[in-house]
Amino acid sequence: MNEKSDLVITSGEPVPAAGTDPLWVLLLSGAVFLYAHLPAFTSPFVINDDVHQQIYWMQQWLDPELFRGDLNTEYARHYVSWGLKALYWLASWAVEPLVFSKILPGLLFISLGVLFFQIGARLGGRILAWTAVGLYWLMPFFLDHLAGGLARGFAAPLLALMLLGWLAARPRVVGLALLLQALFIPYVFPVGAASVVLAWLAARTGRFRPPPFPCRPVHFLVLAAGAGLVALMNLGYQEAGFGPLVSAAEMVNRPEFGPGGRVPILPVPSLLWEFLQPWEYLGPFKEGGPVAGAAVCSGVAALALIGIFRVDWRGLKDRLPPFMWLGLASVLLYFLARLLLLKLFIPDRYVIYTFNVCYCLVLALALSAALKVGRWPRSLAVTALILAAALGAMRLHGVGLRDYSAYQPLFAALAATPKDALVAGHPNLMDPVPTFARRPALAIYELAHPWSRGYWDQLRPRLDDLFRAYYAADPQEVVAFGRKYGISFLVVDDRHFRPDFLAGGRFFFPAAVRIQAHIGQTLSERVDAPFFAPFGEQIRRLVAGRRRFALLSWPGSHTLGADCHLRLLDLRPFLINNPPERGSTGPKHAGTPDKP
Repeated sequence: MNEKSDLVITSGEPVPAAGTDPLWVLLLSGAVFLYAHLPAFTSPFVINDDVHQQIYWMQQWLDPELFRGDLNTEYARHYVSWGLKALYWLASWAVEPLVFSKILPGLLFISLGVLFFQIGARLGGRILAWTAVGLYWLMPFFLDHLAGGLARGFAAPLLALMLLGWLAARPRVVGLALLLQALFIPYVFPVGAASVVLAWLAARTGRFRPPPFPCRPVHFLVLAAGAGLVALMNLGYQEAGFGPLVSAAEMVNRPEFGPGGRVPILPVPSLLWEFLQPWEYLGPFKEGGPVAGAAVCSGVAALALIGIFRVDWRGLKDRLPPFMWLGLASVLLYFLARLLLLKLFIPDRYVIYTFNVCYCLVLALALSAALKVGRWPRSLAVTALILAAALGAMRLHGVGLRDYSAYQPLFAALAATPKDALVAGHPNLMDPVPTFARRPALAIYELAHPWSRGYWDQLRPRLDDLFRAYYAADPQEVVAFGRKYGISFLVVDDRHFRPDFLAGGRFFFPAAVRIQAHIGQTLSERVDAPFFAPFGEQIRRLVAGRRRFALLSWPGSHTLGADCHLRLLDLRPFLINNPPERGSTGPKHAGTPDKP
């Protein structure tokens, strides 16, 4: 680096980056990702938890006999965006979808790193570009949302691609980014489209420079095509019987949408909270605790404040409009989403990605100016960059992953059952069953979406019946439940009957079990027990004063032990034979069940 290229911000055009820099960004970002997600590549049971609700069903492409006629599968299929389905279908010709869900995040992570570098280079030069990439490696937010290779993983990269095309005055890039948003992440398309339309309208007043897109009639056709794709996906979702989304009036006084619900939508967090919330990811609160997190945040904030006064904002004047219009569009859609709650989508989805993208770039501007990075010797700059990559790799290790290897015996037992066998059990425990055992489950936690009105009308009765049977005292209720839904096997975890679990609280998922990664790091998620509201209270009322449970005394002739806590009950003989007598401790022997 020469002295001129070390300037963070100059008046006029920024100094371009060296030709090999993007290659180094690609290689270093790839190394950071490989170390961060090494557990996923060394164990088939380490995976992002949302894979259970969005792409597990894609195994059906490799084996059409899987998940046939399954409600959850059909819902998940309509829940996934068209672009993501097409990409996974193409990849399935070469690699299994669950494996591709671990590869795709790496491709997206590397791509976003290169995009941040190019935006930084366009915005302020080579030093700013590298500073932005270094911060990107250190921010867990991005990998946490890229993990799993889901639709949300395309939000930040496609917003960054649109910003880069805008800064480079390349309308084709902007148009491509918008179309990809409509195909891969439909609720982000309104943000991108609104930002370019607002800029175009403002330019019509003569007080602002027109954006590169839209500027020709064909560009408005691109916007219309994107809007049409989003509308058609929503229409298909409703015509399949899963929609529409519930209204604000329907959520009032319904605990499943409150603090103890599946997703706490009400009360809606304020915009101030959404603006401050990224600092939870910026500071090492999870790694070092509240003191370390607050200390780091305070130090970064102080340096950023110093740097803000040192940045040559006049030199940046012509390069800031893309960020200004994108931010304005995000805030407007956030308030519109609050006003028309769930007529669009959850309000925070309209600001969470834009805020974090802007935080990364603004902090890069401010910190590089505050620390005068442009005056550092080359050796110090290179050392700082390597240190950022190393610290980022360590901080991102395991981010967005869950380890389900402790349940291998259960998966193996279920995988030996017929492919059309419907499995029931506590929804928390059922989450990984379709993914790893490749068997349909009656209800799973990740797909328990109360905001999808049509789907919830079908799933809510299942959950009510499931918990009544799971905690029943009379085995006849269990048999009636199995007959009603055609349940072949019922998975029982004796920990679900413990007083501390039934009393409620926070337990490691699934069911109070710490699942450790290969290096001892916990890759578990905490969920409400015995289930989210209002089911938790219903379960507690159901078991109040009850000392005997039918499932805990089920006869051994119809059970298979998966481990010391888990048992697999074979209900197939009771689906066609006489039920047990009321009051008995378990079903009478009804003949030897068919071998799986």
